[in-house]
Amino acid sequence: MMLSITARGAHRMATTGAGVQRFVALIAALALAGCMSAKAIPPAPGDCATIRLWSNGWHASLALPAETFSEDHPLRTLFPDKRYFLIGWGARDFYMTEQAGVLEGIKAVLPPTRSAIHIIAGDAPVEDALWRPRHLMEFAVSQSALSAMQEKIAASLDYDEAGAPVIVGEGRVAGASYFLASKGGFHLFSMCNHWTARRLGEAGVPVNAGISFTAAGLFNAVERLAPPSCPESGEHF
Repeated sequence: MMLSITARGAHRMATTGAGVQRFVALIAALALAGCMSAKAIPPAPGDCATIRLWSNGWHASLALPAETFSEDHPLRTLFPDKRYFLIGWGARDFYMTEQAGVLEGIKAVLPPTRSAIHIIAGDAPVEDALWRPRHLMEFAVSQSALSAMQEKIAASLDYDEAGAPVIVGEGRVAGASYFLASKGGFHLFSMCNHWTARRLGEAGVPVNAGISFTAAGLFNAVERLAPPSCPESGEHF
C-alpha cells in the first residue's frame, strides 16, 4: 500500500474543522500500512510444516522444529544437534534480568532500547523448559513461507567479525539457551508480540502486527487465520 501527502496538504487537513477527522484517519492508515502482513501462502500437500505458538500469558514465542532450518542457519550452528527451538524477542536488559520489576519495565517500553533474541534448544519439545505455557497452539504453514520467516530471524541478529551471532549472555535454561544480540530497538510500538506477529506474517499467517500488543490477541488472530494441521492429499486451504 502506498500513501503519500505533502506537508501543505497535511496542514490544510489538520486545520480545517471537517478535515481533522480525515487527517487522523490518514495518520492511522499510514501507521498501519506497513504493519499488515502479506497475503497468506497456504500450506499444501508436500509443502507444509506444523509449528507452535507459545505464551506464558503475556509474552509469545515461536516453537519450531530445528530440522526445518537449513544446516547453515545461525541458530542451527549454535545448536547443531538439537531437534527443537523456542525463540522469542524482547528488550535486552529487561529480558535478561531475573527479577525485573515495574521500573525496568517502564525503562524498556518508553525509549527505544537494545533488543535480544532468546533461544532455548532441546532434544524434545522445549515449550515447558522455562515456564509451563498458559497457551500453546499448533498450526500449519507452508514450508516455503516458513523458510522465509527463518531467513528474517537470521537477518534480525547481530553478528561478530567472524560472522557468528553475538551472544550477550547465557539464557534462562543453563547449557541449552542463549541471549543473542538483535537488530532493532524495543519500544511501545515494537514489543515482543509485535516481533512474533511479524515473523508469523512472514510465515504466511496474515496477522496485523501493528495491533498485536497482547499474546491473547495474537493467539485469537492465529486461531482464525491459520489451519490447525497440514492438508491431506487433494485437500487445499
